[in-house]
This record gives sequence, C-alpha cells and structure tokens, in this order.
Amino acid sequence: MTKKTAVAALGLACAMPAFAQQREQNTIMVLAAGSLREVMTELGEAWREQSGVGIAASYGPSGKLRETIEQGHQVDVFASAAVEHTDALAAKNLLSRSATFAYNDLCVVSTPAVGLTEANLVGTLVKPDVRLATSTPVYDPMGDYTWQFFRNADKAQPGAYDLLDAKALKLSGASAPGPGQKLPYVTAFEDSKADAYVMYCTNAASTLRALPNLTALRIPDALNVRSAYGIGAAPFSSEGQRFVAFVLGPAGKAILHRYGFD
Repeated sequence: MTKKTAVAALGLACAMPAFAQQREQNTIMVLAAGSLREVMTELGEAWREQSGVGIAASYGPSGKLRETIEQGHQVDVFASAAVEHTDALAAKNLLSRSATFAYNDLCVVSTPAVGLTEANLVGTLVKPDVRLATSTPVYDPMGDYTWQFFRNADKAQPGAYDLLDAKALKLSGASAPGPGQKLPYVTAFEDSKADAYVMYCTNAASTLRALPNLTALRIPDALNVRSAYGIGAAPFSSEGQRFVAFVLGPAGKAILHRYGFD
C-alpha cells in the first residue's frame, strides 16, 4: 500500500463511524456539488417535513466527490453538477441509477469598470488587462463547462481559446469552502483577485446578493454551455431512493426552480 493510499484509507475509516451514527439518527448522508448548497438545504428541510427523515450533506467539486465514492465511502445520495459522474457510478453499481434532475447555464460576473455586454463579451475577456477567474477543470464540472465556452468563443473569434486558456485564473473547484466560509467567487472580488469570473448563473445570483455592486451577464446561447446535473441513490439505501424520488417530483422541481435551476 502506498502512502497516498494509506492516508485515503485512514480517512475513510475515520469517516465511517460518523456515517453510521448519523444513519441511526434517522438521517441520510448526501454528497452534493458545491453549487447545490443552498437549494439542497431547502430540499432537505422540505423532505424532513414530509418524511421525518433529515439529510446530512457535504459539498465539494463533483469529480472529487465521485472519487470519494469510488474509493469506498458509502453515502445514501450523490448529486453531481455533471450527469456523467452519476452515470459512471451507476455503471459500477455504486448508485442504483442515474437521473438528470436540473440544468444550469454559465454567466460572467464582473466589476462595472469592465463594461461587459453581450456584444463585446469575447473581445473584452481576452484583453490582457482583464483578470479572468474560473473554476478548475476535471475536478469541477463548472471548470469543464468554462473551457467548452472558451472553445465556443474561439469559433466566434479565432485565437480566443488560446488567450483565454492561458490567462484563466483557476480560483475555485480544487476544494470546497469550509463551513461558514465565504464563496470563492465572493472573496475573489473582495480581495481584488479578479475583474471577471465565469460561473454558473445560480452562483452568479448568490455572488450578487453578497456584492450588489457587481454585474452579471448570462453568456449568449450561441456560446453558452448548458450543464445537466445528475442524482442517484446507493443501491442499499431505500431512504436515499425515496429522497431522490422527492427531488425528481413536483415539490423538488418547484424548489429547484426557485433557486434558478431549470
């Protein structure tokens, strides 16, 4: 066993007693993408009112959460910002099935001085003096979707991909904020590390609530990349499967719509 594997195994072993204790307390364990934090909290509260069963949720980049499950950490429900991750776990029988439950789009949040509009979007973002922040590809689907946007931008303005790829500041997605910590999108502007930030439109709404002096622009359809969120329950978890059915049902969809998910 390598040192890295031993450390991972120790972390999983330490997590299991807490997992078992929370299940005894009539609570299901949920791993969810960071962009779902606010809406998942309300979904969990609504589910508790209906079923008497609560959720204990942990959040992070979807790719890392998938790796955690693949390494043996048992959870009741996994909600990913990319359906590909839940599809892969379902194919390995680590989830009973994978279902698309929400969609999100990309927006760009920026300072007013940037003067961002639909017409000047690509031309402005490639400027050397505009500091462009993004999430981290591979670890976080939002980063993957952002790089797809860069490729779409290259079709509209040849050479844009290389410029955007070279200048992008990967300020989020490699790890999740700890409990009580501010969103990395907020701190990027508060600490003056970015002039513009590509993020989910739902995250843009949260960022503007914290920093109303900023502006948000939804990337035009011709350049945007729509993300499909996937959810699935562990085969052993009947309560997890009931929670997934709730999220996919009318009450769950109504809550998702209120938070800007399609």
